[in-house]
Amino acid sequence: WLKIEIPYASMYMSVMSSGGLSPYESLIRMRKMDLLPHLKEEVYRIQTINISTGADPVSAMEQAAKVVNVKEYKDLLLGYASTMRTGGDVLHYLYNQTNTMFRNLSTRIKALGQNMGALMEAYTIVAILGTLGLYMIFVVSLSLPMMGMAMSPQLFFFFSFVILPVVSFVFIFLGDLGQISYPLSSWKIYLVFMAFLPLGIFLVFQMSLSFLFPELLLMQGFQDFAISLRNLFGFPEGSEASLGLGFSLILLALPGVIADQRYAGHERKVQRGVTTFLRDIVETRKTGLSPERCIQALTNNDYGAFSKHLKLIGMKLSWGYPMREIYEDFRQRVRDWLSLINVYLLVDTIEVGGGTEESLEILAEFAENTMMMEAEKRSLLMPLLIVPYMGAAMLTGTTVLFLQFFSSVTFSGGALIPFASLCRILLTPLVLHSFLLGLVTGKIISGRVSAGFVQAVFLVLISLVGIWFVPYLSSPVGGIQTA
Repeated sequence: WLKIEIPYASMYMSVMSSGGLSPYESLIRMRKMDLLPHLKEEVYRIQTINISTGADPVSAMEQAAKVVNVKEYKDLLLGYASTMRTGGDVLHYLYNQTNTMFRNLSTRIKALGQNMGALMEAYTIVAILGTLGLYMIFVVSLSLPMMGMAMSPQLFFFFSFVILPVVSFVFIFLGDLGQISYPLSSWKIYLVFMAFLPLGIFLVFQMSLSFLFPELLLMQGFQDFAISLRNLFGFPEGSEASLGLGFSLILLALPGVIADQRYAGHERKVQRGVTTFLRDIVETRKTGLSPERCIQALTNNDYGAFSKHLKLIGMKLSWGYPMREIYEDFRQRVRDWLSLINVYLLVDTIEVGGGTEESLEILAEFAENTMMMEAEKRSLLMPLLIVPYMGAAMLTGTTVLFLQFFSSVTFSGGALIPFASLCRILLTPLVLHSFLLGLVTGKIISGRVSAGFVQAVFLVLISLVGIWFVPYLSSPVGGIQTA
């Protein structure tokens, strides 16, 4: 986390120094800034060294930097100490150092595209090819028990519904480790998802797993509904469980999809609006208006989702509210970290240095750099979106075609397994794998599991369409033939 926070701390010090505050004083002000929580702890440590040892601020910063194994942190503080001792231009140093850090962050984003691409490929191999291999082993063990191969339906269920989902969550964790994440995130989307989770789990048990384990059924109407869906859309016999699971998972994910579009989509639009607003306030400041008057003059401009927040800010300024109180109110309504830190810097710039043209120019420039890096990250990762769709289509198509080679009855050690039961066993996990594939995709591409809800819905639909459509490609009569 500290590695992510350092470029923005350097930006803060640059903006504050352009307003007349020393870098050490800028650091001390960060104690009130909980948008950089890990750096805030380092500021307390620097101040402790300064007070407890009697060292001067520059020496305290040097001592603190030497024990932290973060290159950017060391470069910033040790470089500042060296510039101070040699009598160099501190503001010029901070500005160049911040630019260097943002260029390095841009390089990391480019490397991120390659790393996430490799992670997606690895997950595709495990989730798609591994699943196909598991299916083949299971079917062969049923068809050729005399060859000494044995995999019971219970063991297949354990691998399909326990092991493979655990593997998916491991890849979500790896995606989280590899992503560039910001210190603040919104949990509203996940709270909405968790609120509907009990209903979703109940429907999964009643509309899907009850076909595999009849003792789980509490109300016959749920099975009847799944069967009516199968008859209505012309799905083959044995696909009731997979159709019920797909319906349950889509119903579970839809509130998350709506919440993600509502909250995450809104915050991205606010971020774009804040960046444009900062550029406009720089140009308006050049006319000689005070920063507060500049803000009020821009309230009628269109900044997308930020416009309504700006109107409220302008209104409160006209009523005489303090800038700090206005920011706290803005923070209660917006959870996007980049938007918050840019508005916080604007408020602090006005409080410390009166919002000079130079300080506002630096702030606007770095806000634009940040937005460009975010756009670059999305453009690098977006091509990965095609991989899970191809994987889900291949997994579903191959499995359904594989079933075509079997007659209506499969022999297993002398026991008869109706073909419809075999379809339930093989087709049902496909829908779950597609759902999990969507969640992993969302995490890898956007850094948010919530972004995977919409992908999960589409991938589940692809699996269901494949279960319905692929048999018609291989059967002259249409559909999977049953006895």
